[in-house]
Amino acid sequence: MKRRSSNPSISIPAPAKINLFLSVGGKREDGFHELVTVLVKLDLCDLITLEPTGERGEIICRCIDDDSLSGDRNLASQAVCAWREATGDDQGVSITIKKRIPIMAGLGGGSSDASATLGALNNMHGNKLSPRELSEVAARLGSDCPAFLVQGGCVAGGRGEKVRPLEQKAGDRLAGRRIFLLKPPIGFSTREVYARFADAGDNDSWSGKDMMKIVRDWEDSDLEIGELTRNDLQTVVFEKYPFMPAMFEILNLQFGSNPLMSGSGSCCFVAVSEAASFDQFALLVRESWGEEAFVFEARIRP
Repeated sequence: MKRRSSNPSISIPAPAKINLFLSVGGKREDGFHELVTVLVKLDLCDLITLEPTGERGEIICRCIDDDSLSGDRNLASQAVCAWREATGDDQGVSITIKKRIPIMAGLGGGSSDASATLGALNNMHGNKLSPRELSEVAARLGSDCPAFLVQGGCVAGGRGEKVRPLEQKAGDRLAGRRIFLLKPPIGFSTREVYARFADAGDNDSWSGKDMMKIVRDWEDSDLEIGELTRNDLQTVVFEKYPFMPAMFEILNLQFGSNPLMSGSGSCCFVAVSEAASFDQFALLVRESWGEEAFVFEARIRP
């Protein structure tokens, strides 16, 4: 018979992210690329609910919208294992995930779910790990997992695990900004996109220090999003998928703002004015990419 736990269930949002700036360097000895990125979270969120089961060692992970994402292969389930390894606490837990963030999109849904699970589990059991220790555990799960433990936007270096919050001036400038998301019916493999980028081999002069200076100068300025946006992976994606730049041209003409791919894709975004019509945007995207294309009107979370 299972023991009833005294800990209540916890439900927390796991937000999507977009990369406003992604500069990618060469491949490291560990196989990862050096990078500098600025990412912000959106009000597009999965919902993670953790509930104690009372059965030691038990992990139940269920995605109620897509059963193929349930089970121990889900990064949220792996997050529980990593937390247990770090703390020695093996109390049973049930994870329920309500998905809203599309997968294989460059929006960090899986990483966000894992980091939300880490944070909620740690809170549920008396914060056994410090914020620094929690970030170290998150980094072992995935390069962008630590970023989801930081409130608001952040700047990341290394392979993505070295994270600091955005300067408040920049964060205040971005908070609440209106963002239109668009994703074609297909997803892109992160591994494949980075492999194509490495094969292109045209970044020998890349300097992380120089990229960080670009970011810092932007943070200290009053410049808007469009003065920062960059994604070094976009070129190799455009070469393989010409329907992407074709759509970007349409959106630039219609909304006067340059779209950008988030991460390794396939989701893209465009920062728009309050007057921009989301209905018109959705119609343009679906006329070109079909009714299965994903579109969403979002705001940048503070």
